[in-house]
Amino acid sequence: MKNVGIRRVFCEFVPALLRYRSALVLSLVFSLLAVAAAVLMPWPLKYIIDAILVDQPLPGWMGSLVGDVAAGRLVLLFGAAGAAIAIVGALCAATEKKINARMREQMTLDLRERVLRHIQVLPITHRAGDRSGELSLRLVDDVHHIVRLLTKTVPITLRHLVTMLAIFVVMFGMDLRLGAAGLVLVCTLAVLTRFYISPLRLATRVKRREEGAVAGLSQEIIRALAAIQALGTEDEVRQRFIETNQRSLSSGIRETRVAVSMEQMMQIANGIVLAVIVVWGGLKVLNGNLTIGTLTVYIAYIVQLVKPVEKINELASTFARGIARGETLLRLLDRKPAVTDLPHAIQLVRSPGQIELRSVYYSYPAVGDRGSRVHALRNINLTISPGTLTVVTGPSGAGKSTLLMLLLRMLEPAAGQLLIDGIPYPEIRLSSLRAQFAVMLQESHVFAGRIRDCLQPGSAGLPDAALWRVLEQVALRDFVRALPNGLDAALGESALNLSGGQRARLCLARALLMDRPFLLLDEPLANVDPESQLIILEALQRIRGKRTCVAVSHQTGIEAIADRVLRFDHDGLHEQPVRTEMHRQLQRARA
Repeated sequence: MKNVGIRRVFCEFVPALLRYRSALVLSLVFSLLAVAAAVLMPWPLKYIIDAILVDQPLPGWMGSLVGDVAAGRLVLLFGAAGAAIAIVGALCAATEKKINARMREQMTLDLRERVLRHIQVLPITHRAGDRSGELSLRLVDDVHHIVRLLTKTVPITLRHLVTMLAIFVVMFGMDLRLGAAGLVLVCTLAVLTRFYISPLRLATRVKRREEGAVAGLSQEIIRALAAIQALGTEDEVRQRFIETNQRSLSSGIRETRVAVSMEQMMQIANGIVLAVIVVWGGLKVLNGNLTIGTLTVYIAYIVQLVKPVEKINELASTFARGIARGETLLRLLDRKPAVTDLPHAIQLVRSPGQIELRSVYYSYPAVGDRGSRVHALRNINLTISPGTLTVVTGPSGAGKSTLLMLLLRMLEPAAGQLLIDGIPYPEIRLSSLRAQFAVMLQESHVFAGRIRDCLQPGSAGLPDAALWRVLEQVALRDFVRALPNGLDAALGESALNLSGGQRARLCLARALLMDRPFLLLDEPLANVDPESQLIILEALQRIRGKRTCVAVSHQTGIEAIADRVLRFDHDGLHEQPVRTEMHRQLQRARA
């Protein structure tokens, strides 16, 4: 990828780091102090060698400061100075790391929250192209690497650069030729790094893509374990998993091969230049043009210059990995939400419960056929009156679930208009619009946790009496009371420690507890036992007239309590007469 990708990554994510300006300034101060300590570190040893062991005079200002101090005391004095410099350097470096670590954790939290918020507003048609495992990897792993790049790799690289600059200033001040030799070392390594960084970034990007495939397949396998075992396809699934991992393994080997080649060239160049400097400096000492102490300082500085060189492979790998993950993250963040609030959108407090669809059309992109679309809804005109129960039936793929998604404004119609209480959908804030709906989906998700947390995801703090009351409406009160911890009993992932009927009734209880003017139900009687079906129907019957209910269902049982039955077919949406005996009895009772 061109450098514009790198610039884009930094331009997008650096502002998130600049929110911590005070911490950044403090980190910079301690980093500079650590650099100063690293540059001063060899000098006490130089004076011990030159002034005490070789008996050369100290510099004028130092000689007048020290005076006629005995050699032994001078060794102790310079040794103490060296120890003090080392302690200050270590303390400053440790403090800088702690500050950066605190920033790293906070920035990780902020960026993950930003990515999650973005994923939550993406249309379901976009999310359908991504495996949940891959999105999880972007949310957790990609964010980790881009934050690590900005709060660890970049600061370490800058500290190494400042250290090298300070060392070069001192080296050139002492001897131009030896300073130039050190500069040649760094420039050579910089050229080698530039030669390897592009293939390393490409290999890292491929490795990242294969890791995402492994993560996506792994999550699919875990979620489908019951189906895999029931079908007896363990061997086939395991073979597919092995093949996917082999591709990831191959990409990882290619990445390692490039990194090792780079490290090998760095070590060879480093050894050659270091040997040249040692030989050259040794000859200058023999000729009397250089002191042993000064050569010691040079060698110490070369070793310090070599330290970042030794880590250049690690830094380059981390840098390439961070940029690759940042580019992947940007591709996700670049996706636009299908639904956004207009500037003048109003806040809807509580709807009386009427919805109208006027000449509504919707179509999906055709699978595998770029550019073509499949029509799901055609010219739908419908008015849903307050307090009624409307049942929508029809064959699979006729548009029933699409209708629910349009009512929730999770999809936008291709043409036509939806209105709630006479107000067009786009003129209402999305959050307040969806706050009018309680929903029971066919695949309603239940987070692992306590039963009380499941019942009140958006209204925590309700009294226990309200929770027991709604559990009684769905015939779960006795079951929950019999559990060891009652409302605090633990639910497993997706509530798999409950039966299918119990999960459905629990989700209905959650929807009822939200007390919103509209209740949408997607196949409320599907995949549940007959007893649970009757309980769900009785619960819906008790709220008749109190909420506007729309139920999508293949089962005919719910039609018995419906005010209206609508059917989707190839000609569109048609109303069917309600003639069941139960409905006539209910109508007479209401009259």
